[in-house]
Amino acid sequence: MFKFNYLRRRVSFHHSGGVPSVHIERQSNRDLYIWGFCLSTLMFVLVFNALLDAARLHADQALYISAVFALVMLCYLIAIAICIWGAFGIEEIRVESGELLWTRVALRWRRTQHFSKHEISDIRAITPWHGLDNTVEITAGGKQERIGKKLLRDEAIDLAQFLRKEVGLHG
Repeated sequence: MFKFNYLRRRVSFHHSGGVPSVHIERQSNRDLYIWGFCLSTLMFVLVFNALLDAARLHADQALYISAVFALVMLCYLIAIAICIWGAFGIEEIRVESGELLWTRVALRWRRTQHFSKHEISDIRAITPWHGLDNTVEITAGGKQERIGKKLLRDEAIDLAQFLRKEVGLHG
């Protein structure tokens, strides 16, 4: 009747053709994010109608109303991006030919970030006491990137150890 899969393992490790890779599945229940998408769209339509009515009544204040509309549109786009990533987002990490490749995929959107092995100075698991935002932090070229949001504590530690081993960091 009820599906409770919030604490399922999302990280899987592979060695295909000598290339080590990691696959991180989507965050949690897809239905929650689809509902978020619908509610965000409904709220946007309601606020848009209110702003449209305000623009009709106060045509001399159109500049101010358009600024509020731009802010509402920006918030809506951020909400849609969060919902799409939560419902369909997958992360893939490969270590090949001197590089660590981190690919994020959501629907048809794909973004790959390249980290050179010799630039990576640290890989560590970030596990706060509350356990709600466990992640892995990669430090490369003085910049820090976080991989795998909202992992289980064991998954974050295992992922950090796997990546440290494959990149060649010891300690």
